[in-house]
Amino acid sequence: MPAPRSKSHNAQFAAGIVMLLVQVAFAGWHVLGKMALNQGISPLFFALVREGGASVVLLVSALIFDGRPKLPTRREIFIFIILGFLIFINIVGFILALNLVSPVTAAIYQPMIPVWTALFAVIFKMEPANPMVLFGVLLSVTGAVIASMSDEGEGTPSSGGDGSNRTLLSDEAPLLLSSFNASDTLNLRESALILATQHLSAVSHYTLLGHMILLVQTFSLGILYLVQKQIVHEFPALTSTAWYYSIGSSFTAITCLFYFQSYKDIMEQGHYLHNTSVQIGVLYAIFVATAFTYGGSTWANRQTHATIVSLYTVLQSPFTLILSVCFLGTVPRIRDIVCMLLIIVGMALVVGSKLKEEKKGQIESGSHGSHTIRVDYHPVQEEDKRNM
Repeated sequence: MPAPRSKSHNAQFAAGIVMLLVQVAFAGWHVLGKMALNQGISPLFFALVREGGASVVLLVSALIFDGRPKLPTRREIFIFIILGFLIFINIVGFILALNLVSPVTAAIYQPMIPVWTALFAVIFKMEPANPMVLFGVLLSVTGAVIASMSDEGEGTPSSGGDGSNRTLLSDEAPLLLSSFNASDTLNLRESALILATQHLSAVSHYTLLGHMILLVQTFSLGILYLVQKQIVHEFPALTSTAWYYSIGSSFTAITCLFYFQSYKDIMEQGHYLHNTSVQIGVLYAIFVATAFTYGGSTWANRQTHATIVSLYTVLQSPFTLILSVCFLGTVPRIRDIVCMLLIIVGMALVVGSKLKEEKKGQIESGSHGSHTIRVDYHPVQEEDKRNM
């Protein structure tokens, strides 16, 4: 009995390490993805290149490491289609939103993923309604949201996180100045105010759209972790990820054909791939932010609870802050450190609670097993007495 338990604990520990690395990879994607999109490439075309390339990498990796692929049954095909649609919403939704809001704003919403997972796991009775788990999720999400918002001052959602307001207004200023004489100062001020108001209104509209997309994106990934549980033990991790991600890529390809109207319009986006920032973003997205992250998440979901796997996504916000400190020279605030401690405590509550549940289940299972052995043993003992 101790050996299987030790193996289970080792697997869960390994799953935790993998999910930590996955969140670091996602944090880097928030920054590099925004840099690539700032070059002017269409978010949908970027998603198409990312998903197409990642599908090839995952399929080849599955053939190499998992051997001959297992063909899914009708039921499994249906589940893979659902997973493909959910990953399509997640990938395309995040890239579209990242084009409308700052990376920090995008990171704020990611802690919603474990909320959706925990909520629907309880609703559909896939996991017990443990108050300690729910409290731990709430604590971690609170810390992650506040930690992300603490960096919001340098790139607010209304500015798109890249100073676009200042750039547009500064570009329009010479036009305004050339339209007025020096004596028309009042009209100049009024016109500048009208221009600024109209621009901020337009930016606010797109920012609100970005927030709505992020809400749907986090919902899709939170549900994906639960649906994946229905099939995750039937296929190797890479094979399972390759199947549903390839289906998701086909949804993206169909969407691009409708959006760009023609194959020629899609090919015209290809010249952006000569840009260094776009090339770095695409390669990182394919190999690190897709093949590694989703392959690793699928493997981790085989080893532990879906709620725990999704809970690790709250670490994207503090990891983004840490990367900013290391590479951008950002000075952390006391509030940021406190929020990180909240996240760690919340994760400890959830993981500790789940481990206690498993230990209790193993003890109960062991006691039932020993009882069965004793019941089977007594009749044999009585028969021996009669023979004597």
